[in-house]
Amino acid sequence: MNPVAEAHDSPVIVVKYGGAAFDSSLLSSSAARNLATLARGGRRVLLVHGGGRAVTEEATRRGLVTRFVDGLRATDREMLDVVRTVMVGRLNKDLVGQLGRSGIRAIGLSGEDAGLIRARTFRPGGGTVDLGYVGEPAEVRTDVLHMVWRAGMVPVVASVAADEAGVPHNINADSAAAALAAALCAERLVYVTDVDGLLRDPADPKSRIVRLSSRELDELLRNQPPKDGMLPKLTAALDALRSGVRQVRIIGSRQEDAVLLAATTDTTVGTTFYGHE
Repeated sequence: MNPVAEAHDSPVIVVKYGGAAFDSSLLSSSAARNLATLARGGRRVLLVHGGGRAVTEEATRRGLVTRFVDGLRATDREMLDVVRTVMVGRLNKDLVGQLGRSGIRAIGLSGEDAGLIRARTFRPGGGTVDLGYVGEPAEVRTDVLHMVWRAGMVPVVASVAADEAGVPHNINADSAAAALAAALCAERLVYVTDVDGLLRDPADPKSRIVRLSSRELDELLRNQPPKDGMLPKLTAALDALRSGVRQVRIIGSRQEDAVLLAATTDTTVGTTFYGHE
């Protein structure tokens, strides 16, 4: 029997793969191999994905203008259709197929499926900015994921979810991954992106921060918040740590075996955020 199906109390590893890290619409070969190793080793693996670059490309093809506010994509009805088409209809299935070719029985889901994630409308700037159909996780139903793991499969989740009225919302994948990790009491949450960690100076690759406590991360967000897509990632990381996730890591997709190292060792690859130890 697949170890994933047997290990009901085995560690949960949540891996969020960002749209900027995709090679076309697929994981790196190293990441796919690492996920297979984790699943076969008995860990309950959950893959959450974004699709930012692919969504932007499809929006441009349709003649739509993309607007971001603090790293979040403004989402009107037309953009929401693009998000659902690309993330749920294409990227999610591409990833399931790729994992299948790597020997993993995977199943594609979105937050809408079986009420996995319930959304509520999110407005930044103290509620003064209207981003349209942009949501944040309000509730997570972990029973859906446990059913998948008991069946010996790896869930692959696209970050689209419906609100109480059944209206779909575009949820930032970093926030979705953090909410899922918190609800599952995950051992580790790993963000895979196109940068090799958090940099003190975004223009200097050598300024990478190796470790940061939740207190230090909170201070950074209050005093020197980043102005790009790193902001929702760091905010989500802090939320996850405050909710009991032991470690959150940001790693670059180009590092060989980075996912496996980040999920199972105390490697200095990327940036590690930690709570109370």
